[in-house]
Amino acid sequence: MNAIISILGKRALKSLDTDKIKPNSDNPYEERVPVYKNGQIVKYKTQERPIPVELSSNDQAILKKVRKRAYKWDQGFRLCCFPMRVGWSFFIGLIPIIGDFADALMALWLVKKASKIDGGLPATLYAKMISNIVFDFAIGLIPIVGDLIDAVYRANTRNAWLLHVYLMAKAEAVRNGKVSDPETGETIHLSGNGAGHGVLQPSTRPAQSTSAPEATHGRGWGWNRGGGGRTAEPDLESGIVEVRPERELRDNHGGRGTPESKAGDKVVLVGPTREGRGLDT
Repeated sequence: MNAIISILGKRALKSLDTDKIKPNSDNPYEERVPVYKNGQIVKYKTQERPIPVELSSNDQAILKKVRKRAYKWDQGFRLCCFPMRVGWSFFIGLIPIIGDFADALMALWLVKKASKIDGGLPATLYAKMISNIVFDFAIGLIPIVGDLIDAVYRANTRNAWLLHVYLMAKAEAVRNGKVSDPETGETIHLSGNGAGHGVLQPSTRPAQSTSAPEATHGRGWGWNRGGGGRTAEPDLESGIVEVRPERELRDNHGGRGTPESKAGDKVVLVGPTREGRGLDT
């Protein structure tokens, strides 16, 4: 279980770069989607970002709440004559010292909420979230300039995106029934998959064997190659015969003729079936 969570953490951090997400400015709660008419885009509308159905109900609820809180705290308002959106975190941080501590406590609450997802957060993501809060708090202690930097840095938004990419990777793993390490290529198959389950348990199904089946003991005739006792022999009643070198056959049977079919340097034993007829070869 820990190995799966660790691999998903790696995939989440990688997708944060490959998906070209701007974690400090992109809205984690809402997205703009085009509206088409007659095959042409006529306008854009804003809607909540979809949540994968493969996630459990607990994970879905936490993701939605973290996204919404991060948006309100970091980007909830648009001020006139100000080039960017700000949230409650910006206004609280304007209060010297006390505001910075209150802002940090709010951010820690959000991380605590995120860590309650099924299986918890990977250690790497949790540490990154805490480091975002520490940096935001330290910068916020600088009067005025620090508050402006906080308004741009947006620790809550960054942490919401970290949770987002992790749960997207988790949903993909549940959908596919497996997860692969992006660094080593190791693949772990999961037990169960489907909408609303969010199962992350390694599969316990035994791997199918590709080796040849062991010989079964029949009721035929013959001796072990090494001598010394009888061994697994062909069961003529079931139609199972054994291929052996011609020389061994003659040695074992004292040179006596036996019904046989030549196949290169080997012969195929045949014998009477239950009805007393020879087997066709």
